[in-house]
Amino acid sequence: MNILSLDGVTITLVDVPLFEQVTLGIDDGEKIGFIGRNGAGKSTFLRIVSGELAPDTGSVSRNRDLTVSRLEQRPLVTPGTTLDAFCFQGSAGSPDGDERTAIVDAFHSYCRELGLNDPSALMEGFSGGMLRKASIARCLSRGARFLLLDEPTNHLDLDTIEWLEARLRGASFGFILVTHDRYFLDGVCTTIIEIDGRRIRKYAGNYSAYLDRKAQREEEQERAEQRRASILRRELEWMNRGPRARTGKDRGRKDRIRNLLDSQVQAEMAMREFSSTHRRLGKKVLEMREVAKSYDGRQVIRPFTYGFRRGERIGVIGPNGSGKTTFLRLAAGEISPDAGSVVKGETTTFAHFRQTSTALQPGITVIDFMKDLAERVPQEGGGSLTAEQFLERFLFPRSMHGITVDRLSGGELRRLTLVRLLATAPNFLLLDEPTNDLDLDTIRRLEDYLADFGGCILLVSHDRALLDRLTDSLFVFDGEGGIQGFIGDYEEYRAAGGGFHRAARGGFNREALAAERAAAEVPAQRNPRRSPRPEKAGLSFKERKEYEQLTDEITALEEEQKSLEASFQGLSIDPLLMDQNHRRYKEVLAALEEKIRRWGDLASRAEA
Repeated sequence: MNILSLDGVTITLVDVPLFEQVTLGIDDGEKIGFIGRNGAGKSTFLRIVSGELAPDTGSVSRNRDLTVSRLEQRPLVTPGTTLDAFCFQGSAGSPDGDERTAIVDAFHSYCRELGLNDPSALMEGFSGGMLRKASIARCLSRGARFLLLDEPTNHLDLDTIEWLEARLRGASFGFILVTHDRYFLDGVCTTIIEIDGRRIRKYAGNYSAYLDRKAQREEEQERAEQRRASILRRELEWMNRGPRARTGKDRGRKDRIRNLLDSQVQAEMAMREFSSTHRRLGKKVLEMREVAKSYDGRQVIRPFTYGFRRGERIGVIGPNGSGKTTFLRLAAGEISPDAGSVVKGETTTFAHFRQTSTALQPGITVIDFMKDLAERVPQEGGGSLTAEQFLERFLFPRSMHGITVDRLSGGELRRLTLVRLLATAPNFLLLDEPTNDLDLDTIRRLEDYLADFGGCILLVSHDRALLDRLTDSLFVFDGEGGIQGFIGDYEEYRAAGGGFHRAARGGFNREALAAERAAAEVPAQRNPRRSPRPEKAGLSFKERKEYEQLTDEITALEEEQKSLEASFQGLSIDPLLMDQNHRRYKEVLAALEEKIRRWGDLASRAEA
């Protein structure tokens, strides 16, 4: 049964249409995942569905018995509000009698399940995760027939995300869910709607089914691009005949050529996104010895010891408030431990992407924010880009360079901060919930960048898909100051029961854990290319000769990379040559990464 329908809905904000002529229906119990780029209009769409905002044109029809409850992305809390009072804060009207009692009882029940046990607690002392849990409890307690959930997993720990996932999967009510969590979308949604290019499309099935349909459409677009290239080739041949061979009916053909060339440039820019240089790491990366930290008499980090190696990718998981952010700040040297030491290698350069955006200078423009760091950004293999060019590579067109940062959406501001960090050429990334507020398209691009990153990664995240793709081991925080180790990704950790593997509270023995995993016949690394090699003392004659030759080989590949990148800056008149150069560029990057990794292995043993 249809409970809500939109017919020809159009909305414009600040003279820019967000979406136009949207027509779709929503059935009772339908579980919808809503995806699209930051700033595309997802939150605005939810406000229209809830009745909070009227469309400019078109109509929204609702079943007269329909009740809607909305989970806001950033709920407002009045100072002095207790958890109990929050239950009805912001409501259009407060119910009386049995209805009120039922809502309060449900709210208290959900709060207890989520670990919020004190109804009289003041909410201004709540962390982001606690506030999100209270908001979820309030939303669910209404018993509404349809929910609007805007980024429900933000700031939640992994256990709470899995609790909410199970709750929504088995629910009888329907919902529209906006989230960047791909596992969550796949696990609970029966329909996907996508906003793209001011249009909203609906796909039957979960997120995996959507990806399959999307891949089919992109294959069709690729075939269209190949036809476009063929047309371009013929048009260029026509242009080269000279003015005598052309008639006065040139204008349409010239405009078409210009459009074709513009689309080719955009495609090339998309291929080069999330590419930056990084410095090579030396033998010593980062050593933490008996590091401990306490706040207000509570020990957040118990004595912990670990020596990081080149290329390690470690996920950091644990309950909200268990010390994960503190751990990253200790590693970065931003705060000092109460005991123990943190020693950074001479060549180690950190980039710390924090969970919350740093306060920016009021009125600063996008381009000035970048130029405050550098006028030019060095590139892998040599050469550099202007700040304007670098921003364009990361989906900030020149039309956005002059706007002030306060006009950016939350996701755009996060992306801008990330771009600025990557421009510093780090070799050790400290990432604290990097996917918060980012859209799925940006997450995919970031994920691809991190998969090819040659330095170290320490990743705090509740994004299970990101953890599974990028990490080879985990630091598991137990909420009582202990940090335990697990060799494997998050999927393997859950398959093992989600418990802590054998490890000392002061750290863990990497070799003992690796042996334990091998004995259980479970691979310690998902990516064989990054599997740790056994340590050997010194180099053989053959290896020393290889080591001496690698520097020249790396230099030659970097020069070729630089030459190929220079060719992409112009407009090649030969599409076949352009395609050949792109294929060679990928081969060069892969060979360069492998030779740098091999150079690092040999260099560490040569220094021993």
